[in-house]
Amino acid sequence: MTPKPGIREAKKYETRRALGFAAFELATEQGLHGFVVEDVTDRVNVSRRTFFNYFNRKEEAVVAVGGFVFDDGMAALRDRPADEPLLDSLRLVVEQVIRPDNLGLINRLSTIASDYPELVPYELAVRERMVQGAHEALAERMPSGCPTFFPLALVHAAFGLVTAAINHAGDDPEANVSALVDEAFGYLRTGFQPQS
Repeated sequence: MTPKPGIREAKKYETRRALGFAAFELATEQGLHGFVVEDVTDRVNVSRRTFFNYFNRKEEAVVAVGGFVFDDGMAALRDRPADEPLLDSLRLVVEQVIRPDNLGLINRLSTIASDYPELVPYELAVRERMVQGAHEALAERMPSGCPTFFPLALVHAAFGLVTAAINHAGDDPEANVSALVDEAFGYLRTGFQPQS
């Protein structure tokens, strides 16, 4: 298992996270073109140089919030009991990721990204990092002799299931995304045989 970060790494991560959330909040409030890097650094009370230690552009910082939600999920996965069935662990982690406050954030990020196509490359980079991180976390939990392709296939299946549930729920405030994810994981458990 990956060791927990030291104090210095944790502080760097918190600074990166604060900058990302500040950029995301500004993009939500003012639109992507309504603020500059200095507005982000003013919110976090750090220098412009500090910002550029973590991000190359404000666009990269805006979409980073999706990765932070994912990081929380991966930390939860690493904390699950080692003998817990993998799908059970993964489902519980997904439940944390799709809790209402995170879903609101994910939906706002999706709206911002659809309004500003220049965010797409940064969003794709975050998704790739998420897939790689999830693959590594699941690979650490695999029993010996398990095919090496299995965790990668499971990661892509889980991402697809969660995306399908969120998309199916759409903007319906009555939609129960958690129930849709349960249904989707049920399909995964039964080899996509229809459930009665």
